Amino acid sequence: MTPRNLERIYNPASSTLHPEIKVYNISDSTSLFVERIYCKDLLYNQANVENKLLARVKVIYNLYDINNKQNLVDSATNTFNFEKNTNILYHTLEIPVKTSIGNSYILEVITSDINRNNNQYSFRIIDRLNHINPQDFMVTNTLNNELLTNSLINEKAQFSIKHYKEDFDFFTIYYYSYNFKTPDPPYMNDSVYGEFELADTNWICYVDSIHYSDFQEEGVYYFKTKNATLELSEGFALFNFGEGFPVVRTPDDLAKPLKYLGAIDSVQVSDSTGKLTKLAVDKFWLDKANNLDKAKELLKVYYNRVMFANMYFTSYKEGWQTDRGMIYIIYGLPDYLFKSGEEERWIYNPVGVGPGISFTFKFMRNPFSLNHYKLDREKLKTTGWDEAIKLWNSGEILYFQN
Repeated sequence: MTPRNLERIYNPASSTLHPEIKVYNISDSTSLFVERIYCKDLLYNQANVENKLLARVKVIYNLYDINNKQNLVDSATNTFNFEKNTNILYHTLEIPVKTSIGNSYILEVITSDINRNNNQYSFRIIDRLNHINPQDFMVTNTLNNELLTNSLINEKAQFSIKHYKEDFDFFTIYYYSYNFKTPDPPYMNDSVYGEFELADTNWICYVDSIHYSDFQEEGVYYFKTKNATLELSEGFALFNFGEGFPVVRTPDDLAKPLKYLGAIDSVQVSDSTGKLTKLAVDKFWLDKANNLDKAKELLKVYYNRVMFANMYFTSYKEGWQTDRGMIYIIYGLPDYLFKSGEEERWIYNPVGVGPGISFTFKFMRNPFSLNHYKLDREKLKTTGWDEAIKLWNSGEILYFQN
């Protein structure tokens, strides 16, 4: 992959397109990336020979081999026309890609709205190192028979499971309640924390008779095959992060991401049941801003960053609770972002003088997610963390980009 500044991939304002993309392996030599493009993100017009209200979409993919100096191994361009239909919310694309067992890849997808002349870059890891991989399991919405474009479930959404080659009659489900560690400040050596050492509970799930009420609790559900171990990753995970995800709405959910700035005094601002109130969250911001309008602006920017962190960085944790999410929320968009293999480097340096502040995130292999990156704390020279937190707590928003 040629080094280039990719800061726009986490900038929601850089494009009107916000596609969902998930990869499935469908044979020993082919993977399929499923892309969902929302109709509201597209521009429809009649500038076409059919004289119909059409959206025109171009999808380019580039496939790079992680193990061979990120060499380009496959590439293709596809174009699609979608007629405006007010009865549907999205268009779903399924595009095959040549892959092989024993290799790992980075898939770059460039989705363009031709009518608007703008595009969005997306990256996904395709991991086929093991005989059975998490992406081998195709999860389908039983109501419309569409493959899921994320790994999110809830008790109201019925799903089916199928491996492209192996027949599995049942899985052992290991459930982990949503009680994961929030990252320490970047200047601290994050302690090793065994978040999956002990499941809260486990049970047998038969493929032909899934009890969807078993998945109503928020948390991680790991579907373990008969002979799988967590080290081999020969299973897969689905997640329940609540019905409103990636938006946070309840007072308790609004309070959780505030751990980076300081805790709310829940004793003084809870209701008769002990639950946090919305008033408590509002008071937290008003105390910092000393001005209602300024408090509203602080709240809006902070929770927008939380929402987009959830969209971009969710792994087995909600995105706000990951290392990338922490830096994204507190510092905002980086001025420079470089991807190389299984690594991302974010640089905050709006004036381009000196080294700025740099954060390196390394992809971490685990059986639960292919989107989990860990901050390389040993490479940090300066972080400006204390100054950043002080600025937020004084009622000011931290922006780096001009």
